[in-house]
Amino acid sequence: MMLAVAFGLALLLALALTPLAVRLAWAVGYLDHPEARKLHTSATALLGGVVVFLCALTGWGVARLVVGRGPEREALLLLSGAVVVLTLGLWDDRHGMNPLVKLAGQVLAGLLILATGRLAGLGLGPGLGTAFALVALVALMNAVNFLDNMNGMVGGLAAITLAAFSFTSVARGAYGLAAAQLALAGACAGFLPYNFPRARIFLGDAGSLLLGYSLGASAVLACAAAPQGWGRLGPPLMLAYPAFDMIFVVVNRLREGRKIYVGGRDHSNHRLASVIRCPTRTVLLMWSSTAALCASGLAVLWLNRPGPSLLLWGLWTILLSWSGLRLSSIPVQRTSPS
Repeated sequence: MMLAVAFGLALLLALALTPLAVRLAWAVGYLDHPEARKLHTSATALLGGVVVFLCALTGWGVARLVVGRGPEREALLLLSGAVVVLTLGLWDDRHGMNPLVKLAGQVLAGLLILATGRLAGLGLGPGLGTAFALVALVALMNAVNFLDNMNGMVGGLAAITLAAFSFTSVARGAYGLAAAQLALAGACAGFLPYNFPRARIFLGDAGSLLLGYSLGASAVLACAAAPQGWGRLGPPLMLAYPAFDMIFVVVNRLREGRKIYVGGRDHSNHRLASVIRCPTRTVLLMWSSTAALCASGLAVLWLNRPGPSLLLWGLWTILLSWSGLRLSSIPVQRTSPS
């Protein structure tokens, strides 16, 4: 019951409150204005990340009250780190931010989730395990931030993946964490009608960093809590597409002599959209791929055997490598797809 309440209430609140967030953003001037590297052609509200967080927090809190149980340490630390990255993103959306300052804030948020003490279970030793997880968390936050470049892309991807991670939390009895993950998934689902296929409001850096952090933290906790063995390759597989897109963009920008952190229409989904000629179908295809990756990752996690793990990782590595080679040969599109 708690999980259903968390998801359902967050979804309904997002459906009801997102239009108010649009009006508030216009009233206070929290807007994303068109640029050459962006797909939208008119100013758009930028408080999507705030409404997703508040709806998820309310859904999670009410769900905990319904069952009369206190919050779990993992869920509290997850939400604490989310507050840090949300604040960081809100400032960046409004005023801009030095990349090093932004990186420092991301590291701080990562350290909060690592304070759960779960990293001892990674089998890499306390220091190495913490360093590896921290680098992975920060990288994923930036990967999801990079990927927030098309209507509905990150919101749908996060809703699917967080729902999948909630299954791993339920399986190990972390119901508070599962409720937080489902509340975020529900808030994303309720936000999507206002962001896809046409956008009245964007997640902004605040929202993309929030969801990137939540996905990375969920993966770290799922991996650390899994039994020793091949199953620990499951959670990273669930997040293979954001990681692939970041590697794709970084490699191509370095090859072309461009700055990595300067945005552009050179992501894998941008190039795919130039072939399909439809951003909406591109996003739907990416959602389907995300669902397939999540199913594969859950299979690896639960089977915990070398055969299925190597087979699924091998198949996805071949598919993504082939896709990267094909897409890198497609010219970067300078105008919006029709």
